[in-house]
Amino acid sequence: MRAYDRAEPLIAIHVPKAGGITARAVFERWFGDGFLRHYYDEREGCLPERHDLRALHSVSRPVVVYGHFNRARSFGVQDYYPDVRQFVTILRDPFEMAVSRYFYVRKAGGSWRDQGRVPLQPLQDYLRTFSSPMLNHFPRVVTLENYRNVIEEDFIEVGLTEHLDESLARIALALGKPYNQHSKLEYLNATPRDQVVPDGLREEFIARHPLEFAVYDYARQRFMGR
Repeated sequence: MRAYDRAEPLIAIHVPKAGGITARAVFERWFGDGFLRHYYDEREGCLPERHDLRALHSVSRPVVVYGHFNRARSFGVQDYYPDVRQFVTILRDPFEMAVSRYFYVRKAGGSWRDQGRVPLQPLQDYLRTFSSPMLNHFPRVVTLENYRNVIEEDFIEVGLTEHLDESLARIALALGKPYNQHSKLEYLNATPRDQVVPDGLREEFIARHPLEFAVYDYARQRFMGR
C-alpha cells in the first residue's frame, strides 16, 4: 500500500454499515477543523457540499474528506475530488453489511425524501435481490482483474469492522496520529434486529456477489497476515 503524504489531501471512505460512524469520531479528533464531511442529505435529497481542497489543505493543516462516496448516485470520488490520490477505508463482510443495512434503512428511512430506497419486503427477499453498493464507494471502478491493484496503489490502509480497534490503530500509525488502542470504543449507530437471518441465505448471497467477496477476502487476508 502507499505511504501517507501529508502534503496532499486525504479521503476517508465511509462504506455504509462498516463501522464508519464510530471511526468518524476518531478522525474528527485527529483532524480538528481540517475534518470535512461528505454525505448525501437523505432527508432533503441534497448532494454533499464540494470543498476547495487546494485552498483548505496545507502541510501545517492537513485535511481529510470523510464520508460516503457513491459514484452510482453522482457523489463519488471522481465526481468531486478526481485529483485526490490517497485513501483509507474500513470494510466489513459484505453479507453482514447487507443485513445491517436492511435494518438500519428500515429504521432511519422514514424521514428520507426517496422512499423507494426503504425496503418493505422481508429480509430474505431483500437479500436475494440486493445489489451491493460497497465498491461504488471506491476511488475507481473495481473489477476481478484490478481489485488488488486498486487496494495496493490507492489505499494507505484498509481496516476491518471485525477488528475495528486494531484497524484504527494501524490507520493512526500510518497517518502519524495518536490512538489509545484497547481503550473502550463507543460503537455508534447500531440498529436492533426484529427478524432472524434464514439458514442458507449467506451461501446464496456469496454466490451472487463474487467481486465484493474477492475484495473483502483479499483485504482480510492482507490485514490478518501482518
